[in-house]
Formats: sequence, structure tokens, C-alpha cells
Amino acid sequence: MHGLGFFKAAALSLGTVLAGCADAQSSGIATSGQAPRNQCDAQAAQALVGQPWGDTMLAQARAAAGADEARLLHLDSVITKEFKMGRLNVVVDGSGRVVRVYCG
Repeated sequence: MHGLGFFKAAALSLGTVLAGCADAQSSGIATSGQAPRNQCDAQAAQALVGQPWGDTMLAQARAAAGADEARLLHLDSVITKEFKMGRLNVVVDGSGRVVRVYCG
């Protein structure tokens, strides 16, 4: 009967590990809706630099760069430092103009 307790503990541990691998949804991020390709060409979206920010620009920038996702950042934004090869970052200043576009 001791073996049964081991299998219950192993099953519970496996379930916990797999639940931790679940993908969480993020708000405020434009995604392609397709499987990640881990590609991003920031040069293709550089035309945005100097432009006033508009509501549809994030999806347009993501598509132009061929990125899996894009996020809008402000100069004073606190951001995570993980590098995502397929993510485009669009940075705007206090006046709402795009000042930088980069991948990562």
C-alpha cells in the first residue's frame, strides 16, 4: 500500500509542473494569432519614429516588422528584461511621439 501513496504524490507533482507551463494571456500586446516564429525586423518599422502615436499603430508596426507580438512602452515605463526574439517594442515620449522601435 505504500506504493499507492508514492503514485498519488507523483501525479500531484506532475500536475503542478504542467499547470506552471500554461500560457498566460497578456493585455495591451498585439499578437499575430499564429504560432511563434521568433522573428522581428525592427528596421521595417522605423518609419514610425517621429510620428504621433495612434490606436492602430501597434498592430501595423507588428505586421510591418513580421513580429509575433508588439508592445507599447513609454520612456518612463518599468519593463521586464527578458529577451523575446519575436517581440517588437515601440517607445513613445511624453508628447505621444514614437521615439524608438526595437526588437527584444
